[in-house]
Amino acid sequence: MRGTALVFPMFVLYVVTIGRVSMTATDVALIALGERFEKLLLEHMDAWLEWAPRMRAARAEVRDNMAALAVAIQRTGCDVAQARMSELERDMQPLAEEIIAAPATSLAGLRAKALVALWEALPANASHDGAFDFPDASRSLFDAVAEMIGLMPMVRELEARLAADVEFKGGGA
Repeated sequence: MRGTALVFPMFVLYVVTIGRVSMTATDVALIALGERFEKLLLEHMDAWLEWAPRMRAARAEVRDNMAALAVAIQRTGCDVAQARMSELERDMQPLAEEIIAAPATSLAGLRAKALVALWEALPANASHDGAFDFPDASRSLFDAVAEMIGLMPMVRELEARLAADVEFKGGGA
């Protein structure tokens, strides 16, 4: 009996170690993609928050006159911010597709996938409600994943920036 008492814990340690090694090997590419994507996501959020008030200002200038909108977009600098967002999106889209297609076998791999979900939940237009736009009940699942993988501080910071943009919208443009 005594000899077998040490076998099971050693077996568990072996399985956990082998599992961790194979998990890391499997997720290495996904984790690297996630790290690149995260940097671009933060840049994109900065560009988006520069673009949104400029777009609102341009629209406020022209109301429903679409011909004047193009002129107002240039005058407010919205076109420059929008060009930066487009440049970032061209870099982000292929990374997002690779991340979506890759299997995640670790929390770090899951984090990469959550970053893509966060990007996809960015409000679609300059007039927004101050939060990410998660469809249906997926927000609760996203929050659980974000909490588990340590992404919640970033999510809270980005949502605070979206909320501040809404406050600016109310008082400014």
